[in-house]
This record gives sequence, C-alpha cells and structure tokens, in this order.
Amino acid sequence: MRLRYDGQLLTATVKICYRDKVLELTDIVIDTGSSHTVFSPDALESIGVTYENGDPVYEAYGLGGTVPFYTKIMDYIQIDRFRTDQIEIDVGVLPKSHKGLIGLDILKTYGFVLDLDKLELYRS
Repeated sequence: MRLRYDGQLLTATVKICYRDKVLELTDIVIDTGSSHTVFSPDALESIGVTYENGDPVYEAYGLGGTVPFYTKIMDYIQIDRFRTDQIEIDVGVLPKSHKGLIGLDILKTYGFVLDLDKLELYRS
C-alpha cells in the first residue's frame, strides 16, 4: 500500500469494523515507536465505540507523560488488502491532529515491511 508523507508523519487509510459498523479513517499514523495500535475515542464514536464497564483500562507512557486508555475488540481492521479479525485495539486521547496510529502490535505481529524509499507498506 502506498503511504502518504506530509514532511513529518507517514500515514495510511484504514477501515475499522465494530459491531458490524464500518468506518474508513484517513491519515492514520504508521508509528513504529508505539507498541500498541491506538485510536481516538472521537474518531470511533460514529460506529458506537465507547467505554463499557469491564473494559480493561491501563496507562500508556510516552514522552508527554501518562494517558489512560481502554481496550476494545474490533470485528476487524483492514489496511489495504490485509484484514485481521477480532483484533484488540486501544482507545484513548491522542493529539488533536491524530485520529489513530498503527503500532508494532500489528506491524510486527503480521510481518509488515516499511519501505521508506518507495513510501510503501506491505507484508513480507
């Protein structure tokens, strides 16, 4: 899949399905520095993703300090032609310009290769 580069971030388009509702999000950051895939609650609100009693909650640590996140299981996430079903993602507040990011839990687990010369993301 061809990636976009705005001079600072690499981004892609991702489809997310939750309880049979599908959402296509553009400008999702490809983040090799994040151990988890995270989406903003604002970005997922339209397909009914909200915190529910019993959802696992934890704190993520980064350069800006700690931020609480909760975990949800999506019906699927699709990146280009790659699709994985029943995948766990984190939902938490991100900088306003970010709707979400794909982290190493997906990139490494599913053998993605990031070709920075061609600005492409593909599976090995």
